[in-house]
Amino acid sequence: MSDTKLLTLQGLPMLYHYTSLDGLLGIVNGNSVWASHCKYLNDSLEYIHALEFPVSLSNNIYMDDDYLSPFGFSIRKALDEMVHNNVYVSSFSEKPDLLSQWRGYCPPGRGVCIGFKRDVLEKYCHENELNLYKCVYSEVEQRQKMKKLIDQCEVEFPMPTVTRAEYDKFESKDRVNHEIDYHQYVIKGAGKNQADKALSNLCNSIAKLAPLFKDSGFHEESEWRIIAENPTSDIQFRSGISHLIPYITLPILSFSKDAIGEVIIGPNASSHSCISSVSMLLESNGLKDVNVRRSKIPFKSW
Repeated sequence: MSDTKLLTLQGLPMLYHYTSLDGLLGIVNGNSVWASHCKYLNDSLEYIHALEFPVSLSNNIYMDDDYLSPFGFSIRKALDEMVHNNVYVSSFSEKPDLLSQWRGYCPPGRGVCIGFKRDVLEKYCHENELNLYKCVYSEVEQRQKMKKLIDQCEVEFPMPTVTRAEYDKFESKDRVNHEIDYHQYVIKGAGKNQADKALSNLCNSIAKLAPLFKDSGFHEESEWRIIAENPTSDIQFRSGISHLIPYITLPILSFSKDAIGEVIIGPNASSHSCISSVSMLLESNGLKDVNVRRSKIPFKSW
């Protein structure tokens, strides 16, 4: 697995999706979970914020390293002109029965936590050219990962025709000429194709990484995301608080009826009846051997 895939799921038997009873009905009856366009999520600003890291790094190269300043300029120009992919995400958590998740993602007294078997999710994503990644909460780690992409771009980018040691011996006039010549070389000269390819690879890698960046204040969620880039699936729409939210369906249960391992009933005034009715729903849809249990959290939200 490449570095861009960040982490494996080793040791995690299930990943959990918090939703409402209506959400559970939609998933089971539709054999699918939803993946929403990241631009329209509540944390969409974090996606935009993630792009500030490579911009800052490219500015530093342009301003502080005259030898490579055309490289820094080229990155900044590519980022400014970057065409953002249509990225859709479906969210899961490592942690079952988490109070903050009940409060944040489930309606009072009507929440459920669906445990999806991670090996099924991995296989589904692999066979459908999707990615399953863990979110990155540490700002230090976020910067490190973006810097690694910039460093890789530098390796792929055409280097100046003179070495840094030779450049360091130049007089001021020759240094200026070097910057002009190098700039022309990568913008419209013999190095343009190589430069364009390196910059395209960088922008594609950033587009994959940016949807995983979240504020450190949400680290308790331990979120994982299925990410679909430029999907060919039909785009559907649901209403949000202030706007419509585009989404696609991921037919995980059509792929495998064995995908769900357990369902946890959130804090509920009628948990016994809820457990019984959810069990009936699952069995009537051919989802067998699913453990249905109630939350252990003594939280009253109704």
